[in-house]
Amino acid sequence: MSGGTPTPPPRVRITAPPREETAGRTATGAIGTDPAGLYIRSLIRSQLRLGIVCAVAFVVVLVAVPVVFTLVPGLDAAAVGPVPVSWIVLGAGLFPVIIAVAALYVHTASRNESRYRSLADDS
Repeated sequence: MSGGTPTPPPRVRITAPPREETAGRTATGAIGTDPAGLYIRSLIRSQLRLGIVCAVAFVVVLVAVPVVFTLVPGLDAAAVGPVPVSWIVLGAGLFPVIIAVAALYVHTASRNESRYRSLADDS
């Protein structure tokens, strides 16, 4: 190597083991017999189900308010003192329902996680 360019290092191929050997296996080696994995999957499913139920409830409540105002046009013109009824329904009716759905979600999610912890500690 008197004045030429240095030669690059040789290429090395790095591969993973074949997928057939590792797919679906747990730490114990048998398919589906890992209790910790079963508990985790159960927790994920219950949290997903809870999230979907709360999201659907939120959307139903959110869509119901404009539908009610559309179906009952007299509510738009009605007022209690200087405050329109639509504002009262939004402030005193809709927001407490949204807060209740959020509180229910937090409470139930915490209960699901504490049940998971008690199951995981017992095993």
